[in-house]
Amino acid sequence: MDKSWMSYSRVSNVYLNGVESFLNLAFATSSQENMILCPCKKCVNINWHVREVVQEHLIVFGFVFGYQKWVFHREPSGRFASTSNSTYPQNFQHRSAREDDMEGMLRDAFNMLLMVLIPLK
Repeated sequence: MDKSWMSYSRVSNVYLNGVESFLNLAFATSSQENMILCPCKKCVNINWHVREVVQEHLIVFGFVFGYQKWVFHREPSGRFASTSNSTYPQNFQHRSAREDDMEGMLRDAFNMLLMVLIPLK
C-alpha cells in the first residue's frame, strides 16, 4: 500500500485524501464500539477515539513518528491479511491513559504508600 502521502504537508489534498483512505481501512478492519486507536503524535496508539476526532488529530498533529506499518489498524500484509475483528476482546474496555489509577501504579512501581502530608501543630 502506497503511503507516500504521509510525507506531504498536512494541509495538502494528497495528505487529506490519504487520511481519508486510512480512516476507511482502519474503521472497516479494527474499530471497536465505533472507535479506533488514534495513531497521532499526541495519542501514539494508546487512546481510543471516534472517526472525527482521529481525523482531526491526524491533520493537526500528524502520525506518530515511524508508524509506517499499520499494525494496530490491520493493514493488509500479503497472505496473512485478515479482515476479522479478533485482535481485541469483545469486552475490552476503552480507557485513556488519564483514567488509569496513577497512585496505584506508583505504589506498585515503587512499593510505597503515597500519603498526604499533614502539617504538624
